[in-house]
Amino acid sequence: MTSFICDRIIDFEAKNAYEAEDIEKLIEQVKISVAESENSKVVILLRNAHYLTTRAFVILYNYIQKPFSTNAVFVLVSTDKSRIFPPLLDLVEHRQQVA
Repeated sequence: MTSFICDRIIDFEAKNAYEAEDIEKLIEQVKISVAESENSKVVILLRNAHYLTTRAFVILYNYIQKPFSTNAVFVLVSTDKSRIFPPLLDLVEHRQQVA
């Protein structure tokens, strides 16, 4: 397991912000946070991820799928795994096997 001590946490509650526009704003916030310092570590805590709309999941999936900074880690928290976008689950599971 890789240790990751963060400098900043972005706490995102999907129960209140679940639309595509909300995820686009989150991604911009992540990009700005990572760009502020090459050495800063950012954790994005996405709580109640199962509330995201399909379009929001697609946007998040497309962002995570592309190589981006290794200084950012997304943590998706959900009480209903069955409502998480299946391609996103497949991507995460595949990356865990490779690591």
